[in-house]
Amino acid sequence: MAGVRAAGGGRKKNQLAPRRSNITRIAPPKELRGDMAVACWKSASKILIEREIFEPEDALPLMMYCMAFQTVCDADQVIAEKGLTDVGGTGGLKVHPAVTVRSGAMAQLARFGSLLGLDPMSRARMTGGGGGKGGEEPNEFDGF
Repeated sequence: MAGVRAAGGGRKKNQLAPRRSNITRIAPPKELRGDMAVACWKSASKILIEREIFEPEDALPLMMYCMAFQTVCDADQVIAEKGLTDVGGTGGLKVHPAVTVRSGAMAQLARFGSLLGLDPMSRARMTGGGGGKGGEEPNEFDGF
């Protein structure tokens, strides 16, 4: 009896060889607002260029990543000065608006960082890594 394979059974290996970028440097765009966004651009672009994965189409997501980082820094400064709470219209305490702004910016930071491969999971996905020494670990379903 021949082995039966389940539909979609088994993970497909990345068939494409990673493409290497030839970009060696890219200046921060003038649209970046704030010193922290510029510093973020320099740091993140250096990482992406060293990995040889930075392409021109990555400039916009990187800019959005850096702007989100600047927003987090700005919100942190407001929170440090004003605190986590504010007095509401009825006199009770409410969450300071800067806390909400920071939360949204952190979500954007995570999203754009993932798109760029700036976190471990997305980096492994983009480079095809993640296996053990010498390739992928054996899987109990490899015989099917």
